[in-house]
Order: sequence, then structure tokens, then C-alpha cells
Amino acid sequence: MTTLLCLFVGGCNTSPTQDLFGSFFPSWLVCAFAGASVAAVTRIIVSALDFDDAIPLPMLSWLAFGTAVTLGLWILWIGI
Repeated sequence: MTTLLCLFVGGCNTSPTQDLFGSFFPSWLVCAFAGASVAAVTRIIVSALDFDDAIPLPMLSWLAFGTAVTLGLWILWIGI
């Protein structure tokens, strides 16, 4: 029974954290901040170019874009 339990908790030996400014932050939090930042900058660029009307359901579209960037960074950085 103990051996079987060890198989399930073997992946819990380290957590994906990053040392930033002397503190350990979860990697997903860093990726989420980067994704939200990229989405915000992209929205500013699209607004400056007057392409706002071309985006259907803007709030949903920007949320989806930020989520896609976050997950893409997570996959590239952590290597899932």
C-alpha cells in the first residue's frame, strides 16, 4: 500500500516556483501577469490603429487572448 501511495505523490517533490525579488512566486502567477500585460499592450496597439470595430465581443476576445498567451508561456517556460 505504501509503494502504491508513493507512485501518486512522486510528482509533488518540487513546486514550480521562481525566485523574484527575494521571494518565491508560483510560476503560473508570473505567466498570468505576463499574459495580462501582453493582452493589455496589444489592446492599446489595436486601439491606436483604430481596429476596435473589427474585434467581435471585445471583452471575451481579450480574455481569450490573454489566456492563450498565459498558457503558451506556461508551456514554453515550464515545458509541460
